[in-house]
Amino acid sequence: MIEAIPRRTLKNVIDLASMHSITSDSLIAMSKDDYQVLRRAATRARLDRNPRYVCAKCGYAVYAPREGRTGQPYWKHHPGAPQACPWWTGTPVSIDLVSAQQFDGAQESPLHAKIKYIVGELLTNDQRTSPESVVVDEYLIRENGRRRPDVRAIYDGVPLVVEVQLATTQIPIIVQREDFYENASIRLLWLTWNFEPPTTGRLLSSFEDIFYSHDKNLFSMDDETISLSKEMREVVLRAFWVDGNEWRSKLVTLFDLNWIQGGRANAVPSTPPWHRDFLSRWRDALGEKGTKWKVREVLFIELIAKVDVACDVEDLHRLDVDALINCMLSLLDGLPVGSRQQNLVEVLNSFLNVDRRQRYVRLIRSFARLTNRDALLEIESVRSKIVKARAVAQDDRQSVSGKIALALFPEVFALATS
Repeated sequence: MIEAIPRRTLKNVIDLASMHSITSDSLIAMSKDDYQVLRRAATRARLDRNPRYVCAKCGYAVYAPREGRTGQPYWKHHPGAPQACPWWTGTPVSIDLVSAQQFDGAQESPLHAKIKYIVGELLTNDQRTSPESVVVDEYLIRENGRRRPDVRAIYDGVPLVVEVQLATTQIPIIVQREDFYENASIRLLWLTWNFEPPTTGRLLSSFEDIFYSHDKNLFSMDDETISLSKEMREVVLRAFWVDGNEWRSKLVTLFDLNWIQGGRANAVPSTPPWHRDFLSRWRDALGEKGTKWKVREVLFIELIAKVDVACDVEDLHRLDVDALINCMLSLLDGLPVGSRQQNLVEVLNSFLNVDRRQRYVRLIRSFARLTNRDALLEIESVRSKIVKARAVAQDDRQSVSGKIALALFPEVFALATS
């Protein structure tokens, strides 16, 4: 049986911010990332009563939900659109009515009620939670309104709200809560229960929405995380993310999470931090004699802009910053990087044999110790060059080399203070 091609009643809309047209075909062809941006923009416009996307026929506001059977997005009129519009899509059910119907009139499911009290208990037992700060299911009142979070607490000295997401929740409710807590400078963690990644198809829209809220991460609890949380006296979660086309997961503590813009968290960033991406591109440009010249020029320009050092590209060449980076990468990897040398001893001897690089010996010694390569410093040929170089004025953390090293290898230098 051949599946029918879906027909879109509302075929074209206008984005009032740009006055560009967005057809139904363009909407369907959007990446998940671009669709999520549009979906949230339409939601915020609806909440602000300030239309963003309008029907190209009647000019009334529209939004872009997903079709329940296929999961594909489509354009739909908001209530109030004229039935005379040739593309009229019918009156949507209101947000409040959908919420009221979810549990046959009940405020929440029994499972939801149970989980929020478990979360409250686990937070109470966590040593990083301020005493007496855990509050379950009570109103939080601020100048911009009030909300009734499932659980709130002061965690690691910062206000935190945990919202349990089990049933289908409409995007306006999700966005309203996120905006409320962000405006109140309160961190927000969306939490699911016993999440199982889809093997076919896609996430439910409400889970996809909080997936994007947390930088393409989902956080869940289950029997194992509850048991571990009680044993460790620290809140343990299971984090999920997508690697390529595969779902991955790992156990993390609440303290492990990275809190990002908007007051929400990730465990695994959807895009690597700038310094990792830069070093990856630097490695890609390496040959036996170092970094390819034209690519090095481009990377140096980026490095100057990102690290905000008072110099130009020629200064970086003169300072042998490319050789410094390659030497540090060699120590990090435990083998020569961007060099024809056979081992790390040869790398260090070759690097320190150039007079203008002797200013970096204190930096290289510190880096070698932090990467557990201290033994190399005791090799006679290396040690003699270190002794000689120590007579030269050394660069410090505020120098060009110091700033670049700290910017490109923050995890390594963090070990010095841990």
